[in-house]
Amino acid sequence: MTTPVFSILFKHRCRRGCLVAAMALALPAVATAHGVVSSEREDSPLSVDAGVSASHRWDSVIADSGRWQVPGVLMGGEALGSEQGFTLDAASVHLDWRAGERTHVRLDIGSHHAGEIELEEALVGYRLVDSLGLQIEAGRMKARFSTENLSHAYARPFSDNNLVYDAFYGGHVVDEGARLMVTPWAGITLGVEGWRGSQFPATAGDDGGARDVFLQWRWQDGAWQVELGTWAQWAEARDRSDSRYTGGHSHGGGSDTAADALRFDGDQDSQGAGARLAWQSGDWSAGLAAEFVQVDVSGTLRDTTRQAALSGDYRGWWLQPELRWQRQALTLRYTKLVLDNHLTGVAGPDLAAVAGLNHAGHDPDQWAVSYRYQLQDGLGLRLEWTRNRATADPVNYLAAGLYWSGALWPAGN
Repeated sequence: MTTPVFSILFKHRCRRGCLVAAMALALPAVATAHGVVSSEREDSPLSVDAGVSASHRWDSVIADSGRWQVPGVLMGGEALGSEQGFTLDAASVHLDWRAGERTHVRLDIGSHHAGEIELEEALVGYRLVDSLGLQIEAGRMKARFSTENLSHAYARPFSDNNLVYDAFYGGHVVDEGARLMVTPWAGITLGVEGWRGSQFPATAGDDGGARDVFLQWRWQDGAWQVELGTWAQWAEARDRSDSRYTGGHSHGGGSDTAADALRFDGDQDSQGAGARLAWQSGDWSAGLAAEFVQVDVSGTLRDTTRQAALSGDYRGWWLQPELRWQRQALTLRYTKLVLDNHLTGVAGPDLAAVAGLNHAGHDPDQWAVSYRYQLQDGLGLRLEWTRNRATADPVNYLAAGLYWSGALWPAGN
């Protein structure tokens, strides 16, 4: 029996690309929200947008076995890593329909990592109280607790997933659920989301599910834009496995019988805070984004014959400055994970080795540089260099690709 979504919201006592600048290079940041409609499109109840990103990489973080594993964490979801050679990073079409003054409907269909086409979002929303900006949404949705969770490869400086989100959130959090948001004062949004738990790091069922709460503040004054956010998420998992290479997202990844047999029963609680700053003056603009995430994991790791108690204390953070001039943008990102695991029980060392939890004291980090040149409105060329030290042996690789995003309807907006 599946736990009803609304009961998940109150199951326990509760324990955010750069901001949009005026220039077109920052336009993809708007597309990540899938709900921001420009003034030119307000007269039409229907808006349709799309985006595509394709790249060629000269190397990859994926091991020879075909599996992407950050040593020190249990992984899952769609954290698949970027493959060597030509790949379709992301492609999606999203539709927004305003059905009257208070109701809106959203559909988002897309593909990530050259995988199968999926229904990523399908939701209906209703504005309950105008004066408070109180609205409810339900369906299949991306979690809104962080702006980074909403991003697509065609709408951000880097084609690769954020290392923090690959390690802790399965690439990104998307699930069936309900969301309640309120804007009591201008620029301030408070939200609560309850999830079925059908996606990593949770599982569905009576003993599963996930929920989160978030607080966001946005402010703009002349050339400056600021966004601050904080959140907390609680996820419960029962009999959770790493299904990345045993289901529809295998992408040719190697099967590891021992790893595929592992199951996790327990909780993953996380808290985070993020900040984004944008500035523009004439042809010049700059941005700075940063985020910090704290994760606590507790539960039991087991296979068919053995088990051990797992306690994990993880931290992740990333810093991303950006400088833009006319049609050009240069972005730098540094990401760091600090991972601490304790397995109690006779089988602990063996299960840790199978699960990829051993990292020999090495904390993963990553340097990345992205250069983008806007060829025309919505279409850009991207060159990237990445030094990924998820393992003790660093992997350096270059990538080159094209990205595009824009409005399909109304045409020309």
